[in-house]
Amino acid sequence: PRVRRLPPLAGQPTRQQRVIAEALAGKRIAVTGGTGFLGTALLERLLRSVPGCEVVALVRPGKRTSAAERARREVLRNDCFDRLRSELGDRFDAEIARRFTVVAGDVTADNLGLSDDDLAIFCSVDVVIHSAAAVSFDSPLDGAVEVNLLGPVRVATALRDAGSRAHLVAVSTAYVAGLRRGDAPEAELADTPFSTDVDWRAEVDAARRARADTDAESRRPEHLTRFTKRARAELGAAGAPLLAEKTERLRADWVKDQLVELGRGRARALGWPDAYAYTKALGERALAQTRGDVPVTIVRPSIIESALAEPKPGWIRGFRM
Repeated sequence: PRVRRLPPLAGQPTRQQRVIAEALAGKRIAVTGGTGFLGTALLERLLRSVPGCEVVALVRPGKRTSAAERARREVLRNDCFDRLRSELGDRFDAEIARRFTVVAGDVTADNLGLSDDDLAIFCSVDVVIHSAAAVSFDSPLDGAVEVNLLGPVRVATALRDAGSRAHLVAVSTAYVAGLRRGDAPEAELADTPFSTDVDWRAEVDAARRARADTDAESRRPEHLTRFTKRARAELGAAGAPLLAEKTERLRADWVKDQLVELGRGRARALGWPDAYAYTKALGERALAQTRGDVPVTIVRPSIIESALAEPKPGWIRGFRM
């Protein structure tokens, strides 16, 4: 006879959720990119559904705010945490203080920009989930390279150099398959038929040179004259300080636009639709070649939309596809 499996009651964990919670009980889990869409959902899910774990979030400090304050404002106060806050009630703040640690860092910096103490905390965990990314399809070439290509390498290098036993879970994207037709097997890119064999180190060097060359080009007299004329046309009789500020902003925007076009063109020339997929694909290659003995799992989600059920149906952060 066929057995019909009933769905769990509302609020009751599924068997898979119970297995995950049991496997992660007592573990320390580090997460990068916690202030992003995916990272916020991941932090909430760990803190709510795996009550036996501790979470370490690597957060980049803001221009005027500390990493801890950014985490409070952009993560813990997000409505994603309304369910956990309701379940814990008056115990919410104490539970967060006991299980949630923020370290100030940046995946675009060597040693992740961490102090010695914070680096020790980060590398003492059992699992690192690296979700930090430049997710815009139109990112400037050099920015996408520093975050998406070199970010995973820097995380693995920090763990390797510290002798950490942490398992690194790197969040990539299904779009590393590029514009080619046919099946895209779940395998390392070097073992797939749709992968372009590119020297990722040369791509890094070229992207950095492009930033320097484009910045130098933007300072040529003819460009500066054009930026100044446009600033004066937009501001009218504004004083010299405002005019200079606007001119510099126009120059920086021009540099960014040039690097966006460079990224798009380079990606398409190599068979990827945009700089995001291109740098994510090269990030996988770079990670495979530099991880040493750090255990790595690469996951490749496609477009991530709103929540189906948890923390609540329809939860989303910002505008998504």
